[in-house]
Amino acid sequence: MNKIESYFLQQNKIKFSNVVCNSHSKKIILRNPAKTIKKQSGKDINIMKEIKDEELKKIYSEVEKCMKCEALCNSRLNVVFGRGNEKPDIVFVGEAPGADEDKQGLPFVGRGGKLLDKWINQLNIDKEPYYIMNALKCRPPENRDPLPEEKKNCRDFFVNQLKILNPKIICALGRHGFGNLIDFDLKTPFGKARNKVHYYNNNGKDVAVIATYHPAYILRNQKEEQKVIDDLNFMLEELKKIRNS
Repeated sequence: MNKIESYFLQQNKIKFSNVVCNSHSKKIILRNPAKTIKKQSGKDINIMKEIKDEELKKIYSEVEKCMKCEALCNSRLNVVFGRGNEKPDIVFVGEAPGADEDKQGLPFVGRGGKLLDKWINQLNIDKEPYYIMNALKCRPPENRDPLPEEKKNCRDFFVNQLKILNPKIICALGRHGFGNLIDFDLKTPFGKARNKVHYYNNNGKDVAVIATYHPAYILRNQKEEQKVIDDLNFMLEELKKIRNS
């Protein structure tokens, strides 16, 4: 490695995978230069400025610098942290970002996100303080399932983010989102996790967890959508009990 490469690496401007050195000209080519995150409206946004809580900002800064998962870090456009009310009663936890989320740096903004927003509006969940996040902060290549080591590498970010958010109830979207909260054999039919209250230990406090299908699954199996509606209504009933207890 030459001095120029060393400088950029020390300044966290590039990664080893970003450097291509031509043996004749010694010209350095930087792949995947930093990209500006844009909303669908086309207006530039700064995700850090969108985060109000200082502790969440610290975690986001750590996530941005994370290089633990080579496959994910080398292919991602943006890390995907979360969106919504930072003092939520409800937190929706998904699996990992998709292509649209990777482009925008925000969770659930693609087709699945629009479906989730539809449910939230339909059931008046938008009148509640809620937050949306994923267990993984980077998109797995080709939207494959997260690997065990990738989940492990992202675990501390996930746990600490939930500690700060401190929700009254969590809605797990899909088996991988659920599996990051509750000890669950991923080979077990996910439907068996539905229609019951599970508990996640959030910094010494047991938080109710309700499991339902991921919006991406419903996009492929539209006849199952009513099950999600039922699960979300079940979640709202449990939230009422928690508030009244």
